Amino acid sequence: MSEAVEEYAKEYVREYVREKQAVNVKNIMEDTGFTVEQALDEADLLAENSNERMTHEEVYRALKSRVTIPFTLHGIEEMLTVEYKQGTDPREIGYDALHGFPIDKICCTGYPVMHGYFEHMNATGYRRSCGFIQFVERIENHGENREFSIDVSDENLEKGNPYFAYGYPAEIFDAPCCNLAGCKHLKWTAYTYLVDLPSRMNGNKLEFLAGYSWGYEEDENGPQRLLPLEVLTKNEWKRHATEKGIKY
Repeated sequence: MSEAVEEYAKEYVREYVREKQAVNVKNIMEDTGFTVEQALDEADLLAENSNERMTHEEVYRALKSRVTIPFTLHGIEEMLTVEYKQGTDPREIGYDALHGFPIDKICCTGYPVMHGYFEHMNATGYRRSCGFIQFVERIENHGENREFSIDVSDENLEKGNPYFAYGYPAEIFDAPCCNLAGCKHLKWTAYTYLVDLPSRMNGNKLEFLAGYSWGYEEDENGPQRLLPLEVLTKNEWKRHATEKGIKY
C-alpha cells in the first residue's frame, strides 16, 4: 500500500470514529438534556488513536448541532429550534447578498452560523407574536477590554427599537466573522433571547421566553474555536437587559 493510500485509509477511520462519537454525544444530550460539555464528560469519549476526547468544535462540525428549547407563550407550550454549525460556504450563508462584503471562503470557514426558528407553533393568530433581542459581548486580548452592546443598528437604537427580529412568529439568523478590529485576540459571545413583545396580551410588558448563548474565539490566524451553545435562564436575561437599560 502506498503512503498516500495508507494515510487516506487512516484519515477515513479517524473520521468514522469521530462521527460515531458525535452521534453518541447527540443521543446523550437528547436523552438527558445535558450540555455538550456534560455529554462529553458522561460519555468519556476517547478517540482510538488519541489521548484527547472530542472538542466542542468537532461535535458541532459532525452533527451540525440542532437543539430544541421549550418555553411557554400565553399559556401555550412551544419549542424553539436552534441550528448551530461552522460556516463553510459564503453563498449558502448569504454573504454575496450583502453589498460590499467580501465573500471569499476564508471569510466564513470555521466561524459560527446560527439559525433560530419554529418548526411548528401550537399558538395561532396574534398569540404567535414574539421577537428576538441579542446582546454581543466582546472580550479583547484575554480581558484587556470588554464591550457589551445590543446587536442592532444605531439607527434602530435611536428609534427605541432593540429587536434583532420580530414577527408572527419571529425567526433569527446570524453568521459573524472577522471581527478582530485591530486586537490580537477576541472572544465574541452572543446572548440571544426570545421575548414576548409588549402588547394587550401581556399588559404591555416585555417578557423573557427563552435564551441561549453561542459564539467563537479568533486571533490573527483566524477562528480558533466555537463556543458551546448554552441555554440561558431568566436571571441572565435580567442581568443583560439591566446592563443595557432595557425595561422588562
